[in-house]
Amino acid sequence: MHRFSRLAAVAWRESRTARRRLLLYMSAITLGVAALVAIDSFADNATQSVRTQARALLGGDLALSSRDTFTTVVAQLFDSLSHNGIGLARQTSFNSMAVAADTAVMRLAQVRAVSPGFPFYDTIETDPASAWQTVQAGQNTVIDAALLVALNLKVGDSLSLGSQRFAIRGTIVSVPGEVAASALLGPRVYIADRYLGGTGLLVFGSRAAYETVVKLPATITTDQFEARFGRVLSRNQVRMRTVADDEANLNFAIDQLRNFLGVVGLIALLLGGIGVASGVHAFVLRKIDTVAILRCLGATSGQVVLIYVLQAGAMGL
Repeated sequence: MHRFSRLAAVAWRESRTARRRLLLYMSAITLGVAALVAIDSFADNATQSVRTQARALLGGDLALSSRDTFTTVVAQLFDSLSHNGIGLARQTSFNSMAVAADTAVMRLAQVRAVSPGFPFYDTIETDPASAWQTVQAGQNTVIDAALLVALNLKVGDSLSLGSQRFAIRGTIVSVPGEVAASALLGPRVYIADRYLGGTGLLVFGSRAAYETVVKLPATITTDQFEARFGRVLSRNQVRMRTVADDEANLNFAIDQLRNFLGVVGLIALLLGGIGVASGVHAFVLRKIDTVAILRCLGATSGQVVLIYVLQAGAMGL
């Protein structure tokens, strides 16, 4: 034990001439491990965020969607649900040309006609913050800032959709459940759904997505709702999406991202390890003269190897 402590002391003193280089090698290992920890931490935080904000991402407790207008049976069901204290809010989405009312400059946009109360959880953030509340107050609209630039408009100007004019009251900052990249498919334009018919944009053969988000009272669970109405909705080509479905899909996507980033981090750590090994090899080669002096002073091969193994082990630790 005394002999080992003497070798450790020699290893410590001998490292004084190259501690900066050793610190560089140690930092490379540290950063590699930190990258793996950061990837796992990111995935865990994302999963927790999904669990706590799933309803905000969906906009309600569940969503009912169709690629065609809801049938008479479904419409009657919605009326019945509304009269029994279940909250319903509609959104109709389709692509159309948005036209600057004064200059006739036009641009393809995503038009979204929403009813009062949409979304039930969280809110669509706008600039100014009060702009979203004006959408249901009259023929007003909030749009993506990119559309203002494309049409050379400003807040307060008019935008034409079909045969209706809408006053621009603000720009969209964020929409719950959507990434900013979705705006690349076409700038979004929100209007009140009661003005949709007046635009004349939806006629026979028009392609649109119809969605109704549902807010359930505390006495009804999504499973109970699905058990009672799921068959009727399915027969009428209405797709039901619940918070649990969104959680499952998002968690699956997060797991795939975690696996991909984990492989990237592992490869980075492996390459860092190879680089560190090469650096340690070069470091030892520079110590050949020191090794020769130690051997001349009576150190054995095993003792010399142990000195440098201690230094490498300290770096790894």
